[in-house]
This record gives sequence, C-alpha cells and structure tokens, in this order.
Amino acid sequence: MADKTEAPTPHRLDEARKEGQVVRSQELNTAVVILVSAYLLRGPGAELATAFKQILVTTITELPRVELSVEWLRGRFFLFGGQIVGPLGMLLIGILLTGVSITLGQTQFLWAGKKIGFDFKRVNPIDGFKRIFSTHGLIELLRSLLKLAWVSWAAYGFVRDNYLTLVSFAQMDLRTAVTQFAGMCVTLTIRIGGMYLVLAAADYAYQRWDLYKNLKMSKDEIKEEHKRSEGDPLLKSRVRGMARQLARGRMMSNVPKATVVVTNPTHLAIAIEYSEGMRAPKVLAKGPYRVAERIVKLARENNIPVVQNIPLARAIYKTIEIGQEISPDLYLAMAEVLAYVYKLKGKTPVQRPAPQAA
Repeated sequence: MADKTEAPTPHRLDEARKEGQVVRSQELNTAVVILVSAYLLRGPGAELATAFKQILVTTITELPRVELSVEWLRGRFFLFGGQIVGPLGMLLIGILLTGVSITLGQTQFLWAGKKIGFDFKRVNPIDGFKRIFSTHGLIELLRSLLKLAWVSWAAYGFVRDNYLTLVSFAQMDLRTAVTQFAGMCVTLTIRIGGMYLVLAAADYAYQRWDLYKNLKMSKDEIKEEHKRSEGDPLLKSRVRGMARQLARGRMMSNVPKATVVVTNPTHLAIAIEYSEGMRAPKVLAKGPYRVAERIVKLARENNIPVVQNIPLARAIYKTIEIGQEISPDLYLAMAEVLAYVYKLKGKTPVQRPAPQAA
C-alpha cells in the first residue's frame, strides 16, 4: 500500500463531511454546558436554588413537629414541584439550546444521513474489543484518565482553599449555611468548567489533527482524483484532437468557395473570398505545412487560383482569424492579388476595398 503522506484535497474533505467525518470535540460541548449551567444558576436559575433552599429549610424545621403521613408528603411534593418547575424548565431549556448550538457550530449545520441507521459493527463484541485494545482505544483511555485527574485536582484545590469555610458551616444557622454552600457549589462548577474548557481546546486540536491524519492521501490517490474531476489527460487530448479535426473539416469545406489562395509558397496557405457586394475580403481557411498543402490541393481541384505572396500570406496568417475580414492596412496588397486573379479569369478587375470611415 502506498504511503499516505499528502494533505487531503478539498474534494476528499467534502466527501468525508458528507459521511459525517468532521472536527468535533465532545469535551467542548461538556465544558460550555458546565459553564452555562453555572451562570444560569446565578441568573435565571437563582430561583431554583432559592426554591431548593426554601423547601430544605422548611422541611427540616417542620419535620420534628409534624406527623408523617401520605397527605403531608403529597403536599410537600406538590409544593416543591410548583416552586421548581418554572426555574428548572428554564435551566433545562438553556442547557439544551447551548448543547445544540455548540454541536451545530462545530459541525456547521451538517446533516449526515449516512450516520443514521443500524450498523452491526457498532454492537459486534469482537470489533468492540478490537477498538478497546487498539492504539486509538489506548489513547482514549489516557485521555479519560487525564480528564479525571484534571477535574479531581481542580476540585481538591477548591476544597483545600475553602476548608475553613466549610468547617464554619456547622456554626451558622441553616439558611445562611445553605445559601453559602450553594454559592460555593456554583463557584466550584465555574472553576471546573473553566479548566475543562482548557482541556476541551486541547481535545479539539487533537481531534482536528487525528481527522486530517486519517484523511491523508497517497500521491496515486490524488492523481486518480484529479483524473476523475478533471478528466483523463489522454482522453482530453483525444477529444481536443477530434475537435480540431472537425473544425479543420468544416474549414476545408469552405475552400471551394474561395476566390483566391495566397501562399508562402508552401509553408502557409490562406483561402480568401471576395465578390461584388462584400465589404472586404474574408478569410475562409488558413493553415501551415500539411494543412496548407491540403488547401492548395483543394484549390487546384476546384480551379481556384493559387498566388504566391509571402508578405501578404504572413501578415494575414498572423493577424486575421478564420471568418474575419482582412484589415484595412492590407487592402492595397490584397487588391493587387485580386486584380491579378481577375485578369487570369478574363474579368474586369474589381475596385480595391475602400477603408471604412472611423
């Protein structure tokens, strides 16, 4: 197998995208969701924390004085549910929209239909063990251990720095302790989310590198793709050759209509038409070497005069395209050739085409 050392082409990247292969980091989703959740708890979700605190304090203070019954528990449940359903709904909707937005941002609104459906390889235990004990599986294991160590270190550092505050909760009243503990939990969540965001950035860079590494192509694959997109060079050469032959054939079919053929004498040949009513002589066909020989041969077969005029032949060949009229600066030389042709045919020479007014 050829070594895949070349960067993937835009076409290869587009095909991979259609198959659902895009740069996407799940860690980035997790980090952003953690941070957004923490800020939502400080903002719109603050009512949720207040409701939890109120229910907790009320339940603990009333529990010793009430008789436990189904009715009391049912009342507590409906009271608790009515207080948290609104804030909890806002929190969940915010988290859901955040997760969807991050995913769409990473995938650029990709809809990979090929990823949808049942794939036996995903549930095949043999393939599962192969993935676990493969190089990729070991890398994923190391990444998971790194995440665990990273988050644990952040949590440990926070608890160590706030140890005295946590101990002092035992000396506070219940409302104050719950309020401060909830605030510390949000702060810890923000710290973990920030550190997780750093990990997510590294993971995104790794996912990008891994994707491009897997999509690398060999030189033969690039050549084959170029052939598919641009066409086989040999085939394109043949098509161009056929097109030239068809154009040459159409050009040769006009030679019998020519009034004169001007030559160089054998290197170039130009078939020119001019008759009464035409504004200026027009080039019907031209060509060098073999094409010139064919033009001259057709001209003689159709009794068309062949006149040697090296300067005129060169000038027309270089400056006038097939189907165009000759330029005014060549009128005089062309008139001399036409006068000679009409003299050979025993006709009255035509007047030299007058230059058109600007």
